[in-house]
Amino acid sequence: MVALLSWVNHVDDAATILSASDSEGDLSISNVADSIIGRRWRATATSWGQADFGSNKTIDIVCLVYPRDSTVPTSGTIQHQFDASGGTPGAGAAHDSGAIAHDVSDGYGYHVYKPSAAITARYWRFTFSTAPTAVNIGRAWAGEIFQPTLDIAFGIGDEWEDLSRVSAAARSGAEYVDERSRRRLFTFALNALSTAERDSIREMGRLVGTSKQLLFVKDPAAPTKETVIGRFAQTTPLLRPQPASVALYAKLFKIRESI
Repeated sequence: MVALLSWVNHVDDAATILSASDSEGDLSISNVADSIIGRRWRATATSWGQADFGSNKTIDIVCLVYPRDSTVPTSGTIQHQFDASGGTPGAGAAHDSGAIAHDVSDGYGYHVYKPSAAITARYWRFTFSTAPTAVNIGRAWAGEIFQPTLDIAFGIGDEWEDLSRVSAAARSGAEYVDERSRRRLFTFALNALSTAERDSIREMGRLVGTSKQLLFVKDPAAPTKETVIGRFAQTTPLLRPQPASVALYAKLFKIRESI
């Protein structure tokens, strides 16, 4: 399935109000709107979290991220319920996923739910029924998607960037390791963008730059190990590699995962 990007997260909107059935200490639901994944919302295994966007929004995809130092559920379910303005939050009148498997891979931490069609909703409630004694969610995402007609080009780079430091003693050569976190780094190109797609990508560059986060799903059909929320490692230009008679455009992407 063709890769997708999302760069507007309604969870981060100024009008959005976050609430939850419960929280542990100061690990409140507000932390899911923090760009640092390690700052988390912690709650019981049968809790729910909710986003009120303030008005109806178009939702193509939602994503929840478990910090990698937390327990990832290996069983149990999650349910996504969406309701429009004027509706009852948690009723699922606009869309109800039903109880579905978490489908989260240990060491990766991404739960992605993409409904078959776009949803118009003001409220998003996600309800857990999990095996661990607590739920830890470091980031929540709800937004529209950009999915090009043609998939990313051959030669995608998929790297685990290691933040550890290795030093060697000058005399013995013995190595000393300060082990730190690892994060994904995706490098890829879209080499056949239409004029309309070019305009969307150009607007993405204006809105995101290198300071804002975006969601990248390399394979929406199997997202658990093919998803990151991160930032552009660098800005790159939109190119027109074809003759003027061929209205196709290209762009290189380098996305570094947030942790």
